[in-house]
Amino acid sequence: MCRALARAVNTAVRLYKDGECVDYYSVYHLHPDPAGLYLDELLDETHRAGVYCTPLLQFYGFLSTGGGARIIIGPSCLQSTDQRSIDELLFTLRVPSKQKARYLHTLRCFPEKSVERVAWLVTFLASAADGAPFPVEQLYFNVRPKENSPSVQSRCAKEQEQQVLEPGDLPDKSYQYEKLLLSLVRQGETELRELLEAPPMVQVGKMSDDTLRQAKNTGICTAAIVSRAAIDGGLDNRTAFLLSDLYIQNIELMRNIPSLEKLQNDIMLDYAERVRRILYRVRADESGDLFSACAEYVAQNLYSPLRVEDVAAALGYSRSYLSSRFKAQAGMTLSQYILQEKIFEAQRQLQFTDNSLLDIADLLGFSSQSHFQNVFKTITGDTPMAYRKRVK
Repeated sequence: MCRALARAVNTAVRLYKDGECVDYYSVYHLHPDPAGLYLDELLDETHRAGVYCTPLLQFYGFLSTGGGARIIIGPSCLQSTDQRSIDELLFTLRVPSKQKARYLHTLRCFPEKSVERVAWLVTFLASAADGAPFPVEQLYFNVRPKENSPSVQSRCAKEQEQQVLEPGDLPDKSYQYEKLLLSLVRQGETELRELLEAPPMVQVGKMSDDTLRQAKNTGICTAAIVSRAAIDGGLDNRTAFLLSDLYIQNIELMRNIPSLEKLQNDIMLDYAERVRRILYRVRADESGDLFSACAEYVAQNLYSPLRVEDVAAALGYSRSYLSSRFKAQAGMTLSQYILQEKIFEAQRQLQFTDNSLLDIADLLGFSSQSHFQNVFKTITGDTPMAYRKRVK
């Protein structure tokens, strides 16, 4: 069965029994098996059947058939072009240097399959195993790879929300809110989570009389516009559009409106996190915890004259240790990061409020208006007033 299925779908098929591989067949044989990196998720009995997406945008289908048996199908073609991530994959798999080119070539030879096609394949197998229909909406989907995303909180989000929502009618408020969300994605600000947890009253264009279809269309629009904001923030076009396609395919398979609404938030947070990792070279490893702690402290104290020694004291590190570790992790000094975050907030103040330059300088803890203007121009290339005129 494994051999026939592998040849039918032109990829690898594995049969696990009680956590042990008892049969394996692949059209393109690879050693080591790349699925080994994701076995914890692929063998997780919490989900009977589903589709798993790797950080390199490859799909695996999986299905439990009873009696402790588990079928794992995949991968699909390697679609990511992120060389750093590819190098990390080959290193983690311990592929010998002389074999890396051939191994990578083979990964790219696997068939290009959409998440939707893999989902229907797994649905067919589950229905055949049960002798009864297995609804596709019961599948588990992991479109967004698991990451240790830093949870950064900021008082600014709620205050800014109020400033946006008071003036104007509902369509204008909705447009301003959308621009605020996209600016947070574009700048890799994952503290937009706080804004998404308490959204304002906004107006969404009516695209269907059917409520489920309306929710799906809204999700599709979200994936499309947020992917472009992420590209503006530095995410490469291919990754952004591929991820958008995956999310849209997932949206089309969903049948639950609350789940669709949650997925919309996940889309924005995923793109913001990806932009953040590009801007600050943050990786999902233990060293990312230090960056996350610093980022959270800076966000919570953005409206004060922050110093590196203040952050070090609050987190229990020496100034020199924190500075060197932060720079190694983020590619910039902590002082530069603090100023950049203050200027990002200043940009939102200039765009979404009518606060004067002096008020903004005072709010963000600059020593004077002229100091604020100098730092703003150094980081953005614009004077604050020129920026306000352009974005308004």
